[in-house]
Amino acid sequence: MKSIIAACLVLFTASLAAQDSKAQKNVGGSWELTIKGPAAHGDLTATMNLEQNGKTVTGSFTAHGNTHTVAGEFSSGELSLQTTDTPADNGITMNAKLADDGTLSGYLSSSMGDMKWTASRR
Repeated sequence: MKSIIAACLVLFTASLAAQDSKAQKNVGGSWELTIKGPAAHGDLTATMNLEQNGKTVTGSFTAHGNTHTVAGEFSSGELSLQTTDTPADNGITMNAKLADDGTLSGYLSSSMGDMKWTASRR
């Protein structure tokens, strides 16, 4: 009986670890971002809704009341996105790493310059 209980505990623990590992490999879902803006403008709160299919990531990014479509890739724990509905000289690119705690942190580049950002799931 003890061996059956021990085996069940091992399987349960392995199942939880596999689910956690799978969650760490997917950035799909709703995110709330804090973007460290220039001193003159202050920090900005934004949202992002992403869908992931394999390494391909698509979705939307909303800031200042404007929503943009984004596309990119998530691979080896790193996310790279760019707006697809803006001219190249007015676009936004975002790069981030997914931390063990499930948060994202990285840099955003736009016509306003380069800014640090962090995000957590909503």
